[in-house]
Order: sequence, then C-alpha cells, then structure tokens
Amino acid sequence: MILARLVRTATFRLAAGFAALFSVSIIVVSSIVYVAMTRYSDQQIDLSISAEVKTIRDSLAGASAPEIVKAINDRLTDIDPDYFYYALQDADGGVLAGNLRPLPAVTGWADIPLRTTDGDGNRERHTIRGLGVDLTPELRLFIGRDTHDLDELQEGITSFFLAGAAATVLLALASGLVLSARFLRRVEAVNVAARHIMDGHLDERVPSRGKGADEFDRLAANLNAMLDRIQQLMQGLHQVSSDIAHDLRTPLSHMRQRLELARLKAASAADYDAAVERAVADIDGILGVFAALLRIAQIEAGARREGFAPIDLSGVFETIIDTYGPVADDSGHRLTGTVAPGLRIRGDRQLLTQMLANLVENTIRHTPAGTGITVSLAPGPDGPVGQVRDTGPGIPEAARQKVFQRFFRLDASRMTPGSGLGLSLVAAVAQLHEIRLALADNGPGLAVTLDFGEAAKPVPPAKPGTEGRRPRPAAGIGSTPAPLRHR
Repeated sequence: MILARLVRTATFRLAAGFAALFSVSIIVVSSIVYVAMTRYSDQQIDLSISAEVKTIRDSLAGASAPEIVKAINDRLTDIDPDYFYYALQDADGGVLAGNLRPLPAVTGWADIPLRTTDGDGNRERHTIRGLGVDLTPELRLFIGRDTHDLDELQEGITSFFLAGAAATVLLALASGLVLSARFLRRVEAVNVAARHIMDGHLDERVPSRGKGADEFDRLAANLNAMLDRIQQLMQGLHQVSSDIAHDLRTPLSHMRQRLELARLKAASAADYDAAVERAVADIDGILGVFAALLRIAQIEAGARREGFAPIDLSGVFETIIDTYGPVADDSGHRLTGTVAPGLRIRGDRQLLTQMLANLVENTIRHTPAGTGITVSLAPGPDGPVGQVRDTGPGIPEAARQKVFQRFFRLDASRMTPGSGLGLSLVAAVAQLHEIRLALADNGPGLAVTLDFGEAAKPVPPAKPGTEGRRPRPAAGIGSTPAPLRHR
C-alpha cells in the first residue's frame, strides 16, 4: 500500500522519467562508442593484414614456387601462429604451406569460419578475416587474423553499457522512492494540518523545519501567513457579529421605547412628529454604522488596491494640516505641522487622506481644550515616516491595541458621539497600504507613528499639471459622510 502511494507521487514519476531519459542516453552513447571502436579495430586488423601481405609480396617478388613455400613456412616460425593465419594454395586448391585448411578460391577480403579447440578441449567457432592475393599464376596466398578478441571486446562493451544502463535505472528508481517518501511526508504534514483546520482547529499550522532553505519551508511560511490572516478574519467576523448585536441593541431599544411612549402618551401631532424625527435620527445613526462597516470590509478585502497610483504624500499631509488648522483653533486646540517636501509613495490618495483625517479629528474630539497637536512627515531609513502627536491624556498601554477593534471605545469616550469604528478604518487603510502603525506614549499624550517604508517603492514622476491638485473630500468608498470618530 505504501509502495503504491510512493509510485503514484509526482516525484517518483519525475525520477522514472529521468531514468528512462538516462537509459536512452546511455544506449545512444554506447551505440556510438561501439560503432567507433568496432570500426577502429577493423581498420587496425585490415592495416596489419595489408602490411603483412605487402611485406611477403615484396620479399618474394620473382621467387620460385619452392622458395615461396619455404618462405611461408619460415614465416610461421618467426611469428605467433595464433596472430596470423596463412594458406598458400596451388591452382588445384591444395595447401602447400600455412596453418589453415584448404580454402575456396579467395581473391580480395573475406571472412572465413574457423573451428578451434580451447585448453579444456571445448570446440569454439571463430572467424578469420583475411586478404587473398595471387603471388604467381599457379600460387594463391591468403593471410588472415582471428577476430575472436575483437568479438570479445564488442561483447564486453555491450555488457558494460547494459550493466551501466541497468544500474542507472535501478539507482534512479531507488532515488525516486527515497525522494518520494520524503516528499510524501512533507505533503502528508500539510494534509494533516488541513484536516485539523477543516475540523475547526483554526490555530493549527503547517509544520516546517524552520530553516527556510527549501521550497517546502517557503510554502509552509506562506500557508501559515495565509492561515493567520484567515484566523484573524474569522475572529474579526465573530467579534463584529457580537459587537453589532451588542452595540446596536441599545439604540434600537431606545428607539422602541420612544415610539412606544409616543404611541401611549402622545397628545398631539407635534408629539408624534418629534417621536418620528428622533426615530429617523436613530435609524440614520444605525445606517451610518453599517455604511462604515461596509467601507472597512471593502478596504480589508483589497478592493482599492487596483487603483493605487503614485501620489504626493507630502501634499496629503499639507492638505490635512491646512484643513484642520481652523477646526483645531475653533475647539481651543493648537495644531502645528512640519512636512518634508517631495515624499512620494504608491497608494490611494482618498483613503490615505481619510486615514489621516480620522487620526487628527479623533485627537481634536477626545482631548481637552488647550491640547497641542503636531502632524509631521519626514524621511526615514526605509521611507517616509508620519506622526500625529498630542499632549492630551493619551491612551492606556493595555488598550492601545484594542482601540483598533471595531466598536471598541474607552470609558472616557462613551459619552461622546461616535460608533467606535474610526480607528478600525485607520487600521484597515494602513494594512491595505502595508503601513506599519504604532501607538506610543508622547509623555504626556499619545504619539501615532505611520511608517510608509513598504509603500515607498520607486515611482515615476507625476505628469505635468497633476501636482498640487487639492483632493476631493475623503470620506470613504462611494459616499461622503463625515470622518469616522473614535477614541
């Protein structure tokens, strides 16, 4: 069963494919080597035979028949009898000298079968490759060499390459099984984690070696980051559902009570009109909450990312300072700003303006008169860094992360108008633009830091005429309500 699973893996199929490719390659290479070596050996044999024939013909030119017979017999004693084979025959085919049996009339190159006996008495069939020439009109000489060594060499080459091909296939298949087992273990770990997550264990994560050196570790890191995000969204959805049920029950209960009182105690049309107006105001507030939730959901879904373009971030900060300077003065606050010129990022200008406006108005609404507010933007080591600082009461350290949750409000802010969604929208816009958002103590007061390093990628210069344009009022997606307030 396990072997069948290993064989069905993509890794094993890949290894088997490579084994087949290597086998074909070995066959092709061995065929080329075999042909080349065979041709070379044949040529060496032919050259040696031709040289021997030439030597004998040159040395016996003009010799008589007895002298030729004697010279051939002497030649047999001078050389290894198993190296060259000779057959000197007369016109009738009789062998006058040599170490071969009578041969049929041969002129030119020929292959002659030869039966021999080895040292153990076993008969062997060899082939003699030789050349037949006429020494005189009555004498014909055949000189040949045994090709047995060449045949053994060819068989050895063939066996060697066949063994190499078989070893390659076996090693490739064994490697494929080993790699498939490792691959299957890693994949099975992902499957186990996926099954646990489907069973409701949202905190389960894909295991990794922690080295990040291979593609599985990188895949595990990406999957775990995705699962973290999904878990956050699920927890956020659960929290939003609970918060909506809790926070909207109070205004709906108040509205029902007022309508019930109007039905029971209203004495005139004016009383009924007043009750209806208050109910309409309550409904508008509830609809505003749902509109804000929809805007936050659209931002968190990344729906606005496609509209990102190079923007003048310095211009956004300057616009906010110019817009909210008079508002701060009217409420008894002091708003100052320092903005470094020419800082640019890629993003959605409307959403960034909305984010910064929410931060500034939040500070104005939830700090006492006389509080100093500073808005700044300056270059940082990785990109622009913006800050909104105040000298008000600040936010307790334990609540600094909670203020970004939907509907969360500090006790001191529950008596002021608002829905508790302002900083949730700020967090959503920051996440969309990969802005690092941090709250810290300003001593006294609160310091909100916006690190635009991830968004500060190289951008082309703006088209002539587009710089310096004042943005449209930034209130949200598809509508223009007042900035969301939260603290």
